[in-house]
Amino acid sequence: MKEWYFSNNGEISGPLGLADSNKFIASNPDVYAWHPSYAQWVPVSHVEEFDITVSPPPPPAEIPQQLIERFTAKERELNSALGRIDTTLKTINSSMSDIGRDSSRYKVTTKELNEKVEATLRSVNEQYAALQKTLSGVS
Repeated sequence: MKEWYFSNNGEISGPLGLADSNKFIASNPDVYAWHPSYAQWVPVSHVEEFDITVSPPPPPAEIPQQLIERFTAKERELNSALGRIDTTLKTINSSMSDIGRDSSRYKVTTKELNEKVEATLRSVNEQYAALQKTLSGVS
Protein backbone atom coordinates (compact mmCIF):
# COMPACT_ATOMS: atom_id res chain seq x y z
CA MET A 1 0.00 0.00 0.00
CA LYS A 2 1.31 3.42 -1.04
CA GLU A 3 1.74 5.95 1.73
CA TRP A 4 1.45 9.67 1.12
CA TYR A 5 2.66 12.69 3.02
CA PHE A 6 1.16 16.15 2.78
CA SER A 7 2.45 19.63 3.42
CA ASN A 8 0.00 22.36 4.34
CA ASN A 9 1.88 25.64 4.87
CA GLY A 10 4.87 23.70 6.21
CA GLU A 11 2.84 21.42 8.51
CA ILE A 12 3.47 17.79 7.53
CA SER A 13 0.72 15.16 7.72
CA GLY A 14 1.01 11.44 6.99
CA PRO A 15 1.69 8.81 6.21
CA LEU A 16 -1.81 8.22 4.82
CA GLY A 17 -3.13 5.51 2.53
CA LEU A 18 -4.99 6.41 -0.67
CA ALA A 19 -8.49 6.41 0.87
CA ASP A 20 -7.40 8.53 3.85
CA SER A 21 -5.41 10.77 1.50
CA ASN A 22 -8.53 11.47 -0.59
CA LYS A 23 -10.47 12.36 2.59
CA PHE A 24 -7.62 14.64 3.73
CA ILE A 25 -7.45 16.34 0.31
CA ALA A 26 -11.22 16.90 0.27
CA SER A 27 -10.86 19.21 3.26
CA ASN A 28 -7.44 20.58 2.22
CA PRO A 29 -7.45 20.96 -1.60
CA ASP A 30 -4.45 23.32 -1.75
CA VAL A 31 -1.87 21.06 -0.09
CA TYR A 32 1.25 19.49 -1.56
CA ALA A 33 1.78 15.74 -1.72
CA TRP A 34 4.91 13.65 -1.50
CA HIS A 35 5.67 9.98 -1.91
CA PRO A 36 9.16 8.44 -1.62
CA SER A 37 9.18 7.94 -5.41
CA TYR A 38 8.94 11.75 -5.88
CA ALA A 39 11.92 14.07 -5.92
CA GLN A 40 9.93 16.99 -4.51
CA TRP A 41 6.56 18.11 -3.18
CA VAL A 42 3.83 18.24 -5.85
CA PRO A 43 0.47 20.05 -5.72
CA VAL A 44 -2.23 17.44 -5.12
CA SER A 45 -4.02 18.63 -8.25
CA HIS A 46 -1.07 17.23 -10.26
CA VAL A 47 -1.26 13.70 -8.81
CA GLU A 48 -3.52 11.50 -10.93
CA GLU A 49 -4.07 8.90 -8.19
CA PHE A 50 -6.13 11.26 -6.04
CA ASP A 51 -9.87 11.71 -6.48
CA ILE A 52 -9.79 15.46 -6.71
CA THR A 53 -11.87 17.73 -8.83
CA VAL A 54 -10.04 20.88 -9.66
CA SER A 55 -12.41 23.65 -10.49
CA PRO A 56 -10.99 26.30 -12.78
CA PRO A 57 -10.34 29.64 -11.17
CA PRO A 58 -12.77 32.45 -11.89
CA PRO A 59 -11.89 34.48 -14.95
CA PRO A 60 -9.76 37.52 -14.21
CA ALA A 61 -11.37 40.90 -14.05
CA GLU A 62 -11.37 42.82 -17.30
CA ILE A 63 -8.41 45.11 -17.68
CA PRO A 64 -9.55 48.70 -17.20
CA GLN A 65 -9.49 50.74 -20.41
CA GLN A 66 -7.57 53.51 -18.66
CA LEU A 67 -4.76 51.05 -17.85
CA ILE A 68 -4.71 49.76 -21.44
CA GLU A 69 -4.55 53.32 -22.75
CA ARG A 70 -1.73 54.18 -20.36
CA PHE A 71 0.36 51.22 -21.49
CA THR A 72 -0.49 51.84 -25.15
CA ALA A 73 0.63 55.46 -24.80
CA LYS A 74 3.84 54.30 -23.10
CA GLU A 75 4.40 51.80 -25.92
CA ARG A 76 3.97 54.54 -28.56
CA GLU A 77 6.35 56.77 -26.61
CA LEU A 78 8.96 54.00 -26.42
CA ASN A 79 8.56 53.18 -30.13
CA SER A 80 9.05 56.85 -30.95
CA ALA A 81 12.18 56.97 -28.79
CA LEU A 82 13.47 53.81 -30.47
CA GLY A 83 12.86 55.43 -33.86
CA ARG A 84 14.89 58.47 -32.82
CA ILE A 85 17.65 56.25 -31.47
CA ASP A 86 17.69 54.24 -34.70
CA THR A 87 17.96 57.44 -36.76
CA THR A 88 20.76 58.71 -34.51
CA LEU A 89 22.64 55.42 -34.81
CA LYS A 90 22.35 55.52 -38.61
CA THR A 91 23.68 59.09 -38.63
CA ILE A 92 26.55 58.13 -36.32
CA ASN A 93 27.36 55.11 -38.49
CA SER A 94 27.41 57.29 -41.61
CA SER A 95 29.60 59.87 -39.85
CA MET A 96 31.99 57.16 -38.67
CA SER A 97 32.29 55.91 -42.26
CA ASP A 98 33.02 59.46 -43.44
CA ILE A 99 35.63 59.91 -40.68
CA GLY A 100 37.27 56.61 -41.63
CA ARG A 101 37.38 57.57 -45.30
CA ASP A 102 38.71 61.08 -44.50
CA SER A 103 41.29 59.66 -42.10
CA SER A 104 42.60 57.32 -44.81
CA ARG A 105 42.86 60.22 -47.27
CA TYR A 106 44.68 62.38 -44.70
CA LYS A 107 47.15 59.58 -44.00
CA VAL A 108 47.98 59.29 -47.70
CA THR A 109 48.26 63.08 -48.06
CA THR A 110 50.46 63.33 -44.96
CA LYS A 111 52.73 60.56 -46.22
CA GLU A 112 53.07 62.29 -49.61
CA LEU A 113 53.81 65.64 -47.95
CA ASN A 114 56.42 64.05 -45.66
CA GLU A 115 58.13 62.52 -48.67
CA LYS A 116 58.14 65.92 -50.45
CA VAL A 117 59.49 67.68 -47.34
CA GLU A 118 62.24 65.05 -46.97
CA ALA A 119 63.14 65.41 -50.67
CA THR A 120 63.24 69.20 -50.31
CA LEU A 121 65.41 68.96 -47.19
CA ARG A 122 67.80 66.60 -48.98
CA SER A 123 68.01 69.06 -51.87
CA VAL A 124 68.61 72.01 -49.51
CA ASN A 125 71.30 70.03 -47.63
CA GLU A 126 72.96 69.07 -50.91
CA GLN A 127 72.91 72.71 -52.08
CA TYR A 128 74.28 73.84 -48.70
CA ALA A 129 77.07 71.28 -48.88
CA ALA A 130 77.88 72.40 -52.44
CA LEU A 131 77.93 76.07 -51.35
CA GLN A 132 80.22 75.27 -48.42
CA LYS A 133 82.55 73.42 -50.75
CA THR A 134 82.54 76.34 -53.17
CA LEU A 135 83.13 78.84 -50.36
CA SER A 136 85.96 76.81 -48.91
CA GLY A 137 87.65 76.87 -52.31
CA VAL A 138 87.23 80.67 -52.57
CA SER A 139 88.86 81.44 -49.29
